[in-house]
Amino acid sequence: MRTTASFLCIVFLASLSLTTSVGAQDDERRPPPTHSSLDIPVKGNGLSIGNSLGVNGLRINFRDDGLRWVNGINITLWQPRDNQDAIINGLAVGIVSPNAGTVNGLAVGIGAPVIEHEMNGLSVGVLASVANGTVNGFSVGGLASVVNADVNGFGVGGLASVTNGSVSGLSVGGLAAVTSGSSTGLQVGGLASVTNGSMTGINVGGLATVTSGSMIGITVGGLATVIDGGTTGLSVGGLASIHSGHLSGLHVGGLALVGSEDVEGIVVGGLAAVAGRDLKGLAVGGLAVVAGGRVEGAAFSVGAVQAGEHLKGFAVGGYKVEADDVRGLIIAAIRTRVHWDMTGVAIAGYNHIHGVQRGLTIGLFNRAEELHGIQIGLLNYAGNNKGIWRWTPILNAHLN
Repeated sequence: MRTTASFLCIVFLASLSLTTSVGAQDDERRPPPTHSSLDIPVKGNGLSIGNSLGVNGLRINFRDDGLRWVNGINITLWQPRDNQDAIINGLAVGIVSPNAGTVNGLAVGIGAPVIEHEMNGLSVGVLASVANGTVNGFSVGGLASVVNADVNGFGVGGLASVTNGSVSGLSVGGLAAVTSGSSTGLQVGGLASVTNGSMTGINVGGLATVTSGSMIGITVGGLATVIDGGTTGLSVGGLASIHSGHLSGLHVGGLALVGSEDVEGIVVGGLAAVAGRDLKGLAVGGLAVVAGGRVEGAAFSVGAVQAGEHLKGFAVGGYKVEADDVRGLIIAAIRTRVHWDMTGVAIAGYNHIHGVQRGLTIGLFNRAEELHGIQIGLLNYAGNNKGIWRWTPILNAHLN
């Protein structure tokens, strides 16, 4: 098995080295091709055996050199020398590696078909399929599909699918699918799916999906989903889902969901759900829900719910709920803390309103620096009450 694998690797690398620079091995002193051939029945039409300039029909040659056109079938046995300007309309077959500037139809090689300018149709290589220009159709390589321009269609590689331009359609790599430009459609990598531009559609990686631009659609990573731009749609990361831009839709991280800017929609983090700025919608974090700005909607955590600015809506924290300003209902097993004002209801073991309380607090100990509402608890403090009414058990109120 080890000997077979080594042999395949050697063949594959040798094939790629041949395909990356067809004719590079020939120095400038090589005489131009003679284009001598046996043509049946008449020259240029029918059957051509040899290095003819072109043919309408069937052309069979040991090693192509300076081919210009084939309308029909071109069969070459060995690695071509200089076919960068060849146009093949029909079928291009190479035992080692068929090569042409443009193929309109089907290119098949045991090694790796190499298309220099444009592939319109299907290119299949037992080891690899290589296109230095645009592919409009299908590029399929047993080990790899490599396209150095755009793909409008399918790019499939047994180990990897690599596109150095943009993809519109399908890109699948057994281990990795990599797109240097934008991707529109479906991209799947057995281990990783990487898009260095924006992604619109579905992006799936067995271990990770990485998108350097914005993402619109569905992205799933077995361990992690990482998006450097904004995200709209659905994202799932087995351990973490991390987003550097604006986040909207439904997003889940097995351990953590992190959005560095605004987060809108439904977000779930097994341990934590974090928004760098505002969090709007429904947020669930196992140990924490944290927003650097506002929380608007509903937030739940067995640990802490914390807003850097105001909290508007409904929040439940097993340990605490904390915000600068609160408008709504907040519940915590241990304590709630409002740095400025609260309008609504707070329920916790200890409710501490540093500013003005408008509404109701229920707890073992309730403290408000300025009370315009009701406190219910074992001990209550209202800073704006006078005399013995500042500290009271069971019930305290200031209703004007």
